[in-house]
Amino acid sequence: MFQRDKLRIEGYAVVSDDDCIANADGNMPDSLKNDAEWKFFQAGLDAADVSVLGRRSHDATPNHATRKRLILTRSVRDVVRDGLIVLWNPQTCGILSALDAFDMPVSHLAVAGGRDIFDFFLTGEVRFTAFHLSRVRGVTLRGGTGVFSGVNRGQAAEAILEDAGYQPGPLRVLDEGVDVVSWTPAT
Repeated sequence: MFQRDKLRIEGYAVVSDDDCIANADGNMPDSLKNDAEWKFFQAGLDAADVSVLGRRSHDATPNHATRKRLILTRSVRDVVRDGLIVLWNPQTCGILSALDAFDMPVSHLAVAGGRDIFDFFLTGEVRFTAFHLSRVRGVTLRGGTGVFSGVNRGQAAEAILEDAGYQPGPLRVLDEGVDVVSWTPAT
């Protein structure tokens, strides 16, 4: 059901000027929320066969749209399916088994985070085919959670993406003070 070379994996993150996706408490603050960016993000999730989240993001975000979700977690041994949700431990089981658990063809994933999930698809066995980095200008989240783990070690998100072999597309303005750049693997 799954063909690795045909799989689209698109990441979606909205960050502050200091490349954080959450404040020091680990929560996404209202200052990062914008209607135009939310519409862009939701359109990406709607277009995908499956949304991908970490366990904490899944637990914090109700699935009102009743999307199929792949949840990366260490709380299961391999793969556990529960209705629309598949819990997957990538340390013990490959993505092929996780996607096969959906009992349908899966060719498009929308990765909604958090940081560990973004790190996983940035350089792993299966990588992003696009990473949409939205930025809300004028917001800083001192001591917050970086979009990638390297951010919390002082690296800029754009440098991390470049070092991982991605190239930026054009800057698109979504709203006043909110823009997005889509990064794709360099050819």
